[in-house]
Amino acid sequence: MTQQFCRIRAGIHCYLLRGRDGFVLIDTGPKMSRRRLLRGLEQAGCGVGDLRLVVVTHADADHIGNCVLLREIHGARIAAHELEARAIETKDAFTNRGETPDRIPWSFGALAPLGALLARTDPFVVDLLLEDEQSLAGYGVDASVLHLPGHSKGSLGVLTRGGDLFCGDLFWSYRRPKLHPLIDDLAAARRSVQRLKGLPVTTIHPAHGKPFSASMLDQELPA
Repeated sequence: MTQQFCRIRAGIHCYLLRGRDGFVLIDTGPKMSRRRLLRGLEQAGCGVGDLRLVVVTHADADHIGNCVLLREIHGARIAAHELEARAIETKDAFTNRGETPDRIPWSFGALAPLGALLARTDPFVVDLLLEDEQSLAGYGVDASVLHLPGHSKGSLGVLTRGGDLFCGDLFWSYRRPKLHPLIDDLAAARRSVQRLKGLPVTTIHPAHGKPFSASMLDQELPA
């Protein structure tokens, strides 16, 4: 079957997958966008108790800000790669990155006050550690998890059977698709891109920007 999903704009793009007996959400947006997230879930037909699992693509605050809220409202389990779990628990997204990331844009310093606002998250412990190629069929969706390091060491994507890839922050896509500006390990990011070329991916959905065709991977994407 083609996996049904919708995009929810809540600070970032969060993706809600409709399962056979509930929903799976990919990322949650920052805490400051919780009203938009809850409204998006409601409009998509995800009522209280219908959300079974939240897949966190990585530990950055704009992706995990509403995990505790969704656990409280829906009883949803929170899932992430084990390399992200400590960063989530300590509220320090740089514990899963090198001492000096291969690429970090100057704007991150200029936007530090906004970053401090986004970083207001509630501490929590991950319920489920996800592994590469782990199926999400047990949560009612025809999709599997991919380990896609680059932006951070434990970054994940979710690939549906229909070929939709929800890639977190491996890419972003505004004027054109490119690797995310913050890259912990550029060589790892490029290996992740090469891996995707060999998988049945049709459309890539980043957390920042517009979806784009996987055929773009055959071009030399800007680093």
